[in-house]
Amino acid sequence: MKPEFDEVSGQETTGHEWNGIKELNTPMPWAFRIWLWASITVAALLWVLYPSFPSTSDYLKGTIGYSSREAVNVAVAEGEAKRAEAYAVFTETDLDTLAEDPTLQAKFEDDIAVLYRDNCAVCHGRDLEGQTNFPNLVDDHWLWSGWPEEIEYTLQVGINSSHEDTRFAEMPAFGRDDMLPDEEISDIVEYVLSISGQEHDDEAALRGDELFLDNCSGCHAEGGVGGFETGAPSLVDDQWIYGGSRDQIAETLENGRAGVMPAWSGRLSETEIRQLTLYLIWQGREHGDS
Repeated sequence: MKPEFDEVSGQETTGHEWNGIKELNTPMPWAFRIWLWASITVAALLWVLYPSFPSTSDYLKGTIGYSSREAVNVAVAEGEAKRAEAYAVFTETDLDTLAEDPTLQAKFEDDIAVLYRDNCAVCHGRDLEGQTNFPNLVDDHWLWSGWPEEIEYTLQVGINSSHEDTRFAEMPAFGRDDMLPDEEISDIVEYVLSISGQEHDDEAALRGDELFLDNCSGCHAEGGVGGFETGAPSLVDDQWIYGGSRDQIAETLENGRAGVMPAWSGRLSETEIRQLTLYLIWQGREHGDS
């Protein structure tokens, strides 16, 4: 087919025409041609130098031996080394001294707050104030005392967990297991209501006093003040893990309680557990309770 040329510009046309307008066969500018071939050349060079195409069982590794995975591993290792250097104070200094160091909180609290939210907030809340079935961590009511080493130990071994050294704390099911009849359970409920400052039946509470002494004081201590050695909570304050109403106390006595706190040893490093311990102490102080 003989080429056709535009009469005005003298440029060859493509043979396409729309409403009398013919399309010119304008060649690509040389600048664009140069950039196109340059980019193809660079791409081909990169294919040779760097990892590129997959094969049946591997991939072309490139001639310079670069690996993005290795680069990431190196960056991670460098980050871990810097973090270990920054956090060395937590393993090189005893916990009591760390708890009294006012500079650590300002320096590390924000970082440790992330660690808390990632691992603890789902049960104890972002504000550490707990919820039903999970204790408040910023009041002054501790099951095994609020001493730093005791908090750290609980984090390490857990409560009723699978750890071989776990702390055990179980409330017996006095009703379900036929340990006490319903009327005696009711009297103990009234006694607990009385010592916690709630409305109660005086006569039933008086009967419950002796029943409590015989059946409950071994863990909760005489008068229901709680015992650090057993992890039994105080019953004379307004802090309740499972609820402090008449019905909730009765449910606890009837069916018992055995909450589980995970053992974080093996899941978190010793440094991370120590950091969480200090975070709980700092937050308790900010709330004015510890």
